[in-house]
Amino acid sequence: MDQKVKLIDLVHQVGWVYDSTAVTQEPDGKLVFWKIPLHEVLALRSIHHSKSLRRELGKDFERYVMNTESRKLKLAVDWHHGIISALNYIDAERAMAS
Repeated sequence: MDQKVKLIDLVHQVGWVYDSTAVTQEPDGKLVFWKIPLHEVLALRSIHHSKSLRRELGKDFERYVMNTESRKLKLAVDWHHGIISALNYIDAERAMAS
């Protein structure tokens, strides 16, 4: 895989987890699908960039955590500030289909 992969590309490879509001990536590569409102994820990522949001928030706000090691996915170049919303994902899917 290209070393300069973006978070949206990783999420596209694994798909969207139903009822999630956003996805971020942890420093260890795990993808975290959140169940808290999108504006809260955006605010928290801006405060805690380059840190583990799982460590800052705890597990109560996670919808699903996907281990990327078994999928051979890499750390995205924008992991420390990247946030993918459901709308971002849908837009990316549409763009790839056309």
